[in-house]
Amino acid sequence: MSVKNDLKSLMVGSANHEPVVSMYIPLYPSKDSYKFDDTEFNSLLSQAKKQYTQQFGEKDWIKYEKQIKNLTNDIVFDYAQSKTLAVILNKDVAYHYYLPRKIKLQVVVNEKPYILPLVRGYEFMPTYNILNINRSSFKMYEVKNGLVSEKSLDKDAPISANKALNIDTPDEKIRMEQRGGGSYDQFRGTDVKAEATQVNMDSYFRLVDEYVIQHISNRDHLKVVLMATKDDAGEFNKISHNQFLDKEDVIAVPSIINHETLEKATAKINEDFLNCSRENIENEIDIARSKKRYLENVSDIKQASIEGRLDTVVIARDLIESKEDELNEIAINTLIYGGQVDLIKAELINNQSVIGILRGI
Repeated sequence: MSVKNDLKSLMVGSANHEPVVSMYIPLYPSKDSYKFDDTEFNSLLSQAKKQYTQQFGEKDWIKYEKQIKNLTNDIVFDYAQSKTLAVILNKDVAYHYYLPRKIKLQVVVNEKPYILPLVRGYEFMPTYNILNINRSSFKMYEVKNGLVSEKSLDKDAPISANKALNIDTPDEKIRMEQRGGGSYDQFRGTDVKAEATQVNMDSYFRLVDEYVIQHISNRDHLKVVLMATKDDAGEFNKISHNQFLDKEDVIAVPSIINHETLEKATAKINEDFLNCSRENIENEIDIARSKKRYLENVSDIKQASIEGRLDTVVIARDLIESKEDELNEIAINTLIYGGQVDLIKAELINNQSVIGILRGI
């Protein structure tokens, strides 16, 4: 997450006791048409100003307003079917994030950014690539923290089979190959059109595979999932040499492709990833206990976070309110030092509010 680097910039101001404004705005996308109600956004800004002036007076608020105004020029309110817009800023820097989960409308003004909703919004959300391919063309999509968007490709990408192979589309003029002579024609039992189609498909799939390996997989090292018919997926799997290609999962091609249908098409893979991530956390907790890298005292966890000794912090999301400020600070410290923060059900950590896993020696 870029959040870790952003937090470092925000915390420079916090060290000087400069206020941080954290806002979470629910979005309501519908297919690819979306109209943002700026009345709600302006209402939230009014709440932010009220909180700010009550705690810190009018000084410097104009700088915050300027940051927010500049930021709104960059915000895309219908980005990739996102469910929440998070905005975190101080008088010097401003950041925004698109979250795949719905977070309640809220604004918090404090000397530290309020990031627990941000962690919840991203929690266990997968990142991978989708190769949407058929015998005539291909597209790439990226799933980033659970949000799907089309991936930009180089101008020399073989997006069209006909152009890439420099051929015309086979038409009805292609017949079974004629041979023989005399007053009648003889035909061998070979469908030349079918042969040509197979050769062209294999050649095109190889070109696409080479392009994806060189220009995408070798750069980001992310899993590639096919979006294709069962037959095309089977043929592509046969010729592919991409070590990042998932040859088990195949996403069905929606009849109409837009943000909403892509979200539905990827739902099962995302859910499988979530379940696997939760299991991994439980396993990590068990291993940490056995290797005595496990902390359950809140004071010890807080001190370890300050010292950068935590690999992972696991917070009970249903017990946050009782120690919200303290847990938020622990989460910030952990992320700044490159650690991981997860929010899970309290029952999975014996109904404690937080547990810590120390870094390995």
